[in-house]
Amino acid sequence: MALLAARTALAASGPSRLVTLDWTATEIALSLGMSPVGCAEIAGYRTWVDVATEGLSDAADVGRRQQPSLEAIRKLRPDLILTSRYRHASIAHALGEIAPVHLIDDQKSDGDMLTSVYQSARQSGAALSRSDDVERLLASFDGEIENLRLRHAGQVAGRKLVVAQPLPGVPRLRVFAPNAAISGLLRKIGFADGISMSAQPFGFTTIDLEGLASVENDSTLFILGDPVPAELLNASLWPMLPVVAQGNVLLTGTPSWPFGSTASLQHLARQIVARLV
Repeated sequence: MALLAARTALAASGPSRLVTLDWTATEIALSLGMSPVGCAEIAGYRTWVDVATEGLSDAADVGRRQQPSLEAIRKLRPDLILTSRYRHASIAHALGEIAPVHLIDDQKSDGDMLTSVYQSARQSGAALSRSDDVERLLASFDGEIENLRLRHAGQVAGRKLVVAQPLPGVPRLRVFAPNAAISGLLRKIGFADGISMSAQPFGFTTIDLEGLASVENDSTLFILGDPVPAELLNASLWPMLPVVAQGNVLLTGTPSWPFGSTASLQHLARQIVARLV
């Protein structure tokens, strides 16, 4: 009876020793005021996501997101492991021998990726016994996006955008398709898609400079980061691209993480709007 009571109390209050193995899981937990005892790639999270990083001050790094250290996780004696189904379904059984595992559906291979943001937040809230807090978080997120739409309606309505992420070492860009979370969020604010593209697996595709020639003349190309990578600037075709020749290339600055949950997406949307108004 004592053991059953202890488990019931844990279920009601949420885990006290949480380990997160994916940055989306880490972001959601931190956004809910929960500090993991361990998470994967802490330095990378601080660099790229940078959401509530003070909550990681006492966290132990448990290795790479794709290949976390089971030994490091076991040493932390977690009572819950929160991570991505896409990334860690293949090792869920091994993780489950350490602690209960909850896999969130944060990276659908097709469909509306913005819907996945809401779904993964609610799944995490249920696993962490924070469902009410998640609903408040999502309501705040929706309210902020609506405020951006209302505040800047005259400046952004119908303006065409293409959001792209540079790839290191090559003159190519990861261009976000209409089904990407950031694309859906920008349409909510009032922007329009600036390139004709079908829905893509995981919300993006990689294109070269010739592909950028298809960006519509009245579109703005937003590159995630700062400055424009040398691989693009030094390419002979770069200055001849219509979007470049017309001065319609802007930089979001850093960090700019388009694959996260509500906080990182809200931050990115604010960055984009701020550079246009």
